[in-house]
Amino acid sequence: MIAELIEQAKALLIFKKDSVIFTVKEQDHTLIKEIDFPNLIAAIQQTDFQSNWYIHPQVRLHHISQREGRTTTISSIPHSTYLLKFESFSLRVPLPGAVIVHCQSQLWVYAYKNELSLSSTLYHYPLPNIDSSGKVCWGNVALPSYSPGLMWNTFVTSEFNQDYDNNKSQAYPYNVVTQLKEVAQSSNTVYPAGDLVSTNLTLANLAQIKRN
Repeated sequence: MIAELIEQAKALLIFKKDSVIFTVKEQDHTLIKEIDFPNLIAAIQQTDFQSNWYIHPQVRLHHISQREGRTTTISSIPHSTYLLKFESFSLRVPLPGAVIVHCQSQLWVYAYKNELSLSSTLYHYPLPNIDSSGKVCWGNVALPSYSPGLMWNTFVTSEFNQDYDNNKSQAYPYNVVTQLKEVAQSSNTVYPAGDLVSTNLTLANLAQIKRN
């Protein structure tokens, strides 16, 4: 009976003498974190907390808040190269790291440079189909789940059009797709950080806004 429950459980808390082991299963991964009792109690008692815990090998959790029954998370994904699909062409482009705000079926996406910290400036993510507030326009894309990592993957691998393509590139302020084409044709292995357009927000500002 106990063995069956352990096998079926998606998450477990294992109590040791002075700490607990938290394990959670996500797809093919089992993630493990050890937490001492004072921090466990503090986490249970509050609705907001900051964290640098990797909830998935490529997804790092920074903030959780709860308000009126809605949970908002802020996480980040490191820079990577993606195959972007458009109606009549595709581009293999290195994209900057992404800060992802997730609340229910909604996603907001921002870019960051270098190592991410609370004082890091956030930038408009250099992709179309993201409005000026950072909110993703899903169009007819079917959402696979409310997991921020899976939602990001669904968005970045879906077919883009050129809606909301302005004010995201220093070089091409009226059409970021032109910049994406140039980066794809270059020898760059990372997105040119100097081309990013600031939102005038930091990660700390964003957490405060989404908390309220």
